Amino acid sequence: MEVESGTVNLVSKEGDSFPVDTEVARMSELVKGMLEDDSGDDDDTTEIPLPNVKAAVLKKVIEFCSHYKSEPMTEIKKPVQSTDVAKLVQKWYADFVNVEQ
Repeated sequence: MEVESGTVNLVSKEGDSFPVDTEVARMSELVKGMLEDDSGDDDDTTEIPLPNVKAAVLKKVIEFCSHYKSEPMTEIKKPVQSTDVAKLVQKWYADFVNVEQ
């Protein structure tokens, strides 16, 4: 059964559950395939276990996909004209990838 709308719960390696809009979750080919293969009960929220994904990483992926759904990232023109990401994409995306190492 293919889930078209609603919410799914993505479950991290640590067992943390993240409710996510199905449309956002389907941006992941892995999750999309699992949703298409799901034959669960319509009354229950689908739960997708992701045993190889840490909660912190899953949270960032969900944040990225949720934002991308409402404001897709500008395509980066090639050849790349700058090493400064802020000059290539919108501010939100530049800030998103600017993390401490």
